[in-house]
Amino acid sequence: MSHFPQYNVNNEHQLIRRQNTFVLDRKLITFHSQDRDVSQWPNANYFEVTLPETLNNVQSMRLVEIQLPGNQYVFSNNQQNIKMQFYIIPNVSTQTSKYLALEAQSTVPYEITIQEGFFTPSEMATEIQNLMNQVVTNFLVNEAGLSGAVYDNFSVYYDQVGQQMYFGNNFDNFQFNFTQQIKYDVPCDAIINDNQPNEVWYQYANWGLPSYLGFSKAIYNPIDISGNFSFEYASYDWLIPNTSILPPSVTPHAYYIAAPNTICMFGDSAIYMEMDKYNNIDELYPYPMRTTNTYNNDYNGKVNSAFAKIPITTTPNSQIFDSRNGFLQNVTQYHPPIDKIKKLKFKFRYHDGRLVEFKDCNFNFTIAFNQLKDEIARDYVVRVPAEYNL
Repeated sequence: MSHFPQYNVNNEHQLIRRQNTFVLDRKLITFHSQDRDVSQWPNANYFEVTLPETLNNVQSMRLVEIQLPGNQYVFSNNQQNIKMQFYIIPNVSTQTSKYLALEAQSTVPYEITIQEGFFTPSEMATEIQNLMNQVVTNFLVNEAGLSGAVYDNFSVYYDQVGQQMYFGNNFDNFQFNFTQQIKYDVPCDAIINDNQPNEVWYQYANWGLPSYLGFSKAIYNPIDISGNFSFEYASYDWLIPNTSILPPSVTPHAYYIAAPNTICMFGDSAIYMEMDKYNNIDELYPYPMRTTNTYNNDYNGKVNSAFAKIPITTTPNSQIFDSRNGFLQNVTQYHPPIDKIKKLKFKFRYHDGRLVEFKDCNFNFTIAFNQLKDEIARDYVVRVPAEYNL
């Protein structure tokens, strides 16, 4: 039986049968954050560009390569995790004026604000220790009027073995009350859509600086010790009761609070790239609290919420390089194909909707567009030189 097409050979005007044959044409377009109009899109985490030419009949798209700066701040005002409060319950000392000033302030919290950026655990311990002592010193000098007063009783230590933070005071009792919300002023340009959380305090994770340090939303009172406190692997005593300002016949005391959980200071592990109108990745909404309730059930998700998920595989002071040969596995197909694409709008965010802060560091990425182009099928006989197999 013949497999050749059957034509009417008696017809003087032969027609070639029309078949729905298409060729898949791949178009690569590279995008740089510098390509945006900064007067319209001041931040690189959200911008729109016009393509060099209109793309027609787009059947699929894929993020094939991306380079991002590894300078994302873990701690910032927009992320509402740079403040912490504490109380001091002073013990009687020979410095009467300082004791009376601290006693009058014992029901009012002291508040510290750390620098925005990325910290190692040891750097965080030093930062908090200095700020806690400084904020009390400022109170004694500026509000209590004690010129030249210095407060340096606080000591913060990072236990590298247990990966926990220790907060100590070598003379005064103190307290952490993390059940009280700390307010932040977040600028409006940091919030673009409803996914951006207005107040992270209501989350059960990453709800503020104490959460990153290993604390829960609770009140923490210190452990009272009368002797020196040290770690077995360390060659020195970390906390020693201060006896220099102790009244006669009074037992010296020191106090410390150990974070109940390990630190978690590395921030987010993935960046989500959105491409307006062309997303294909589904997500669940984070931080559900009432998934079994009949009413006010907050278990939810969003269909087509992102175009690509980009793992953060580096630490600060480096760059993130990824490609389809690495962790990028996104391929978005469209049925039917997209008729025309002239503009694209991108957004870079974290899972909970917070926008990535690139701090004006440039980045770039490449997207492959697969277009269906109509053609008349042809049978080619192609000889591949043997050298090509080397």
